Amino acid sequence: MLENSESLLPGLFQYGRSRVVCVGLEEESLNELDRLVTTLGVDPVRRILIASKRVNPATYVGKGKIEEIQKAVEELSAKAVIFDVELSPNQLRNLEKDLKIAILDRSGVIIEIFSQHARTRESKTQVALARLQYLLPRLSHFWTHFERQRGGAPGSRGMGEKQIEVDRRLVKTRISVLRERLQGIERERKVQRAGRKDVLKVALVGYTNAGKSTLLNALTHSQVRAEDQLFATLDASVRALNPDSHPPLVAIDTVGFINRLPPALVASFRSTLEELRDADLLLHVVDASHSQAKQQWEVTEKVLAELDLAEKPRITVLNKMDCVETPGVRNQLRLVAPGSIAVSAFRQEDVQRLREVILNHFEQKMAYWEVLIPYSKSKVEAQIHSHGKIEIKRHTEKGTFIRVKIEESWAKKLQLEKYKL
Repeated sequence: MLENSESLLPGLFQYGRSRVVCVGLEEESLNELDRLVTTLGVDPVRRILIASKRVNPATYVGKGKIEEIQKAVEELSAKAVIFDVELSPNQLRNLEKDLKIAILDRSGVIIEIFSQHARTRESKTQVALARLQYLLPRLSHFWTHFERQRGGAPGSRGMGEKQIEVDRRLVKTRISVLRERLQGIERERKVQRAGRKDVLKVALVGYTNAGKSTLLNALTHSQVRAEDQLFATLDASVRALNPDSHPPLVAIDTVGFINRLPPALVASFRSTLEELRDADLLLHVVDASHSQAKQQWEVTEKVLAELDLAEKPRITVLNKMDCVETPGVRNQLRLVAPGSIAVSAFRQEDVQRLREVILNHFEQKMAYWEVLIPYSKSKVEAQIHSHGKIEIKRHTEKGTFIRVKIEESWAKKLQLEKYKL
């Protein structure tokens, strides 16, 4: 059963448009959970709020709440209960035993969405690894669920601990294989990033469904897959933003973040997130039309800090302003991040204004250099042409005189100090 890791966790959602009951602590977070499970093609038909934050170590919620959930499940003919928290393996197992229905937590739902949206070899490998890491400590819980799904004659014996141990070994072996495969993909990624070392890189980052892919398409006149759906994009997409600049400028779309993103996914997508570390500038894209815009901005900033990217230069972009109707709300949105730029990816004038802001960011880091390059250093002269804006160039007896506007970092890389007049 467990040899095909790609079919285990998704099995919990092979109900068509089946009904599920959602359980959580806060209305706003449950609103997001509704969107998550709806993305999976499942109908959240009832939500149950947990009044107390006191956690029952055995079942997370108390006996009274379990009875309330059980009643809702029976009334609505629900097929699963989804908790808007991360449950321990014991809590998952005990809840399923008490409620006699499939149980999944928030992390499992997010991993399932990633698995459905993975398109490339890299993202499929990353998600498969994250799923198995999530699954391993919860294996006995999933065995309980699948044994019931399998059915059988009354009194028939279950798979037993022996079979679970066999599958634990299979899962651990599969994890090792996937890690080796991912290491190979990461090496390929490093080669690709090395090939972009001579270009300036702008990475779009933000909460899931903030409109990053749509904005990337508008900025670069591309056709990257963009949908009004959570985690529609899992793979980094690189497109030319300004190929005529010196050096060339590219924009990179990245996977979206979400509150309480499972650590296994963050670890597995490390190579994809390395695009952020390698970027010269981050565009933090925020869905300005969302009621939780401020909180979503904070979640992304927290993840960036955890990735040691808090000091990375960035521009905050309040996107989807075409969906914000009143001027009062628009003014309040600017308080989300002082100095942010408000745009709609569907307004050409907004996109052009954002492009100019990006170009000006790099222009400000450029300085004029007057250098004399010996004719024997033609390679240096060629690199100056590639990475700077030539204003004056003339040939002299001792070499080529060049007045160039170039980024200080590139001036250092090319060691222009040696040729400075």
